[in-house]
Order: sequence, then structure tokens, then C-alpha cells
Amino acid sequence: MATADLKGTKLRFAFNDGLDEKGNAKYKYKSYSYIKGSATPDEMHSAAQSLAGLSEKNLFNVEKIQNFDINA
Repeated sequence: MATADLKGTKLRFAFNDGLDEKGNAKYKYKSYSYIKGSATPDEMHSAAQSLAGLSEKNLFNVEKIQNFDINA
């Protein structure tokens, strides 16, 4: 039976970066590694809001990214 072992967790921030020549929204991305995998969504949201407050750009979205090793 295969198993999935958590390798790491990241938070990926998307910041508004204006509009392109066609009027579509542009985004700049920043990732933060070494996120505690067992952190609750509320804890991650709170941390994301605090970190986003340090940026000059407005926060658009935050994604939680988890990487796993799949073993047989």
C-alpha cells in the first residue's frame, strides 16, 4: 500500500500589480516556506494578514501549498 509523507508546506501570496496593456489584472507572487503543516486555517490567515501588511502592494489571494513524497 502506498503512503504519502508530507515534505513541506508553503504559503503563496498573490499581490495586485496593476493592469497589463489589455486591462487584465497582473499579480506578483511571493512564497513563504517552513510553514507548520499542522497550523489551522485561522492561524495561517492571521499570519498571512500580518506578513501582507509589510508589503507596499495589496494582497489579492493566499494559497496553501503542500508537497508530499509518495512511497510504495
